[in-house]
Amino acid sequence: MKTSTVYQAQAGDGFRNKRMRRTNSYFNTPEEAVSEALAMKEKMDLTYKNEIEWDYDRKITGSVEKMKILKGYLVNDDGPKMFYLQITSLELQKEYHIDLPKNPQKVSSKDKKVITRVNKLYM
Repeated sequence: MKTSTVYQAQAGDGFRNKRMRRTNSYFNTPEEAVSEALAMKEKMDLTYKNEIEWDYDRKITGSVEKMKILKGYLVNDDGPKMFYLQITSLELQKEYHIDLPKNPQKVSSKDKKVITRVNKLYM
């Protein structure tokens, strides 16, 4: 019996100390999940007035099941706050709703490199 894998994009907001994701949104490919994660990044950048310093040179960490694809830091009076984008992979369950990803309005060349690196890791 063949099992299908679905992917979910998540983001961690270090300032609010909470994890964000679109509830019950799963994607067929890692590329779709990365697109969703970059849309979350774009929203965080707007919220924090582009003051988050994203570390594009940092190595992607974690396993295929839970991969941190990008980390960022925001320094304020309370010290640095960490942000992250993460892709998780799960075995498809009946109750999972496959969704279309939200796409970021702008994709920088650095973001495109992240997409390429993630694609290579999932292949």
